[in-house]
Amino acid sequence: MEIDVPKFQAKTEVEIKNYGAIKTVLSKLYDAEIELKKKRSEAFLEIKNLKEENSTLRDNVYKKFSESMEALESIKADKISKIKSKLIPTTDEYINEAKRTKQKIGNYKSMKSNELSQERKIEELKKSGADISLSRSALENNKSSRKSLGKSLEDEIMQYEFERIDNNKLIMLHLINYEMAYHARAIETLTQLFKDVKSTKPKASINPLLQSMGVSQQVVDSDDNQEENEEEEDEDNKQKNKSKKKEDNEEEIEKGDDDE
Repeated sequence: MEIDVPKFQAKTEVEIKNYGAIKTVLSKLYDAEIELKKKRSEAFLEIKNLKEENSTLRDNVYKKFSESMEALESIKADKISKIKSKLIPTTDEYINEAKRTKQKIGNYKSMKSNELSQERKIEELKKSGADISLSRSALENNKSSRKSLGKSLEDEIMQYEFERIDNNKLIMLHLINYEMAYHARAIETLTQLFKDVKSTKPKASINPLLQSMGVSQQVVDSDDNQEENEEEEDEDNKQKNKSKKKEDNEEEIEKGDDDE
């Protein structure tokens, strides 16, 4: 079976453009993430450097928040750097491979064109009565070389297609893995940060600030859990009071019925 040279050449042209487009997308993604990291880092630094007299807010909220978010940015940058170091060079490799394959197909096409030219010359020599043995021998040699090249090209085309499909899959899988790894670390970091910030106790940290401002009134420190327990007890008491009122009302109704 003859290789469809024009079709495959057109196919390689499309693939070269496709890989060029993928490379452009990956480059833009990398550049955008680097720029975003810079902006976010600047914002977190501003939060960290806020002038705050309350040590709890300064050290346990602003500082921890900024440091944790900055750590996430570093993790993200590490994942994104792999796009530049691994994926973009991979697209370059396959752009070059597509060009080489296209060139081989071009050589195959040239050999076929030469055969047609030789056949026309042989026909002209026949008509003139000249010796065609040497020309015929050269023609057969060219046909044999072309068929050999065609066979090796078929094998190369099959291998090329396999690697192209596998490589496209790997590019997407790498991107997904980078994102999954980042988000997994983000959940761990943000979960701990959430616990740290939530553990801040306003009543425990307000007195030093009040004293520094000359406020004589002080806030009695209480444990958060104790406050929660008190709230639960208040709720229980409310329910008990409601139940008692209901029972008293029922007793009054029954008493009224007896009096009648």
